[in-house]
Amino acid sequence: MDWAIKDNAAYQLFCGRGVVNHWRPPDHTKIEEFRSRLSPETQRHVANAVAVWATHLGFANPATMDIDSTVQDANIAYPSDAHLMVQMTLLVHKVWTYMKQNVSFFADFLPSVDVKAVKAKARAYLFRDRQDTTQAPTTLQALWHEAFTQMSHVRKYFDVLLDDDIQRMPWNIRRSLDQVNEYCSTYFLHVASFLCRGVVVPDKALSFHAQAVSCFNKGKAAKGLQFGRAFQLGRIGGNFLLVAACTSIRMEDKAAVRPMIAVHQDLFGAGVLTSSGMDKGYYSGANRTYLQSLEGLKGFCLQQPGLDPRTLSERDAETYSRLADRRAGIEPLIGHAKQGGQLGQSRMKTDDTTLAAGYGAIGGFNLRQLIRHLLGKDIKPIG
Repeated sequence: MDWAIKDNAAYQLFCGRGVVNHWRPPDHTKIEEFRSRLSPETQRHVANAVAVWATHLGFANPATMDIDSTVQDANIAYPSDAHLMVQMTLLVHKVWTYMKQNVSFFADFLPSVDVKAVKAKARAYLFRDRQDTTQAPTTLQALWHEAFTQMSHVRKYFDVLLDDDIQRMPWNIRRSLDQVNEYCSTYFLHVASFLCRGVVVPDKALSFHAQAVSCFNKGKAAKGLQFGRAFQLGRIGGNFLLVAACTSIRMEDKAAVRPMIAVHQDLFGAGVLTSSGMDKGYYSGANRTYLQSLEGLKGFCLQQPGLDPRTLSERDAETYSRLADRRAGIEPLIGHAKQGGQLGQSRMKTDDTTLAAGYGAIGGFNLRQLIRHLLGKDIKPIG
């Protein structure tokens, strides 16, 4: 971004050139500081405001909206038990090494964390014979025992740390200590429960630095399991996106119909929306009743699982097929919003900045669309 502002005249005008006396490109540290000051809700309002600007300029048509959801992958490694147990061992080793080197009381203590032994057990589990189904539980149990044994030697000394010692720790060591105290015991209990019963504990941690993470399985062969949070998006005419507030990590489709309609009404007013399309994940009897009673909504396609369009009347079948095909057009727009932004894979380390980055990606997409319209690109609004 620092390079782009120095190179692009439009970016310079956006950043105040010609308005601010003695203007010069801001330093990259100031750009990051400004970005961090924007709350996730501010980023969401900016993203939706661009769609409103496009409507006022005649580039967008809010009479139509199609709704779909997408998953933003969190900035975490694949949360396998083997990886997380090694990661927790490294955190304990990191804190213990600092304590022995900087807290005189622990300088002569003999216990240590043998990270190599834990990693050796992890390699034995990861590179086991996949054809032998009996090796998986055995090697994973051996890894659990090795990691738990190595940590238990030193973890008991963490409890005798004085508050002054903790306050004098560098921020990264203090953060590691907090993660160990918060997750270590609980996580190893959850893994032990899985080893004994073969059932995953529902609230088992998927990451030690990101809490707003859930597992998604949309049944798509190209994606497999995804770990992150869901966003609910709506496409209006002119190919601009609206984003609803993320009130939960999973943002279930069936519960998102009313919030998405409410976002549209807040931005453009009640009675403006005349047609809408959604896929099968949004279907429920309550949602159908709600859409039928919605003011100004002349047609909608709430795809019902198992419904044969041939059983509908000719008029209803034509509307159903047309809106179902139109709704599919939101898929490539989501792909474009993910391309180059952080809606696909977040690069942020905290939950708030990850959420803000997802909203910001939608705002960036809408700005790119607005620029294309202003440059005279031929974009046909959906009808």
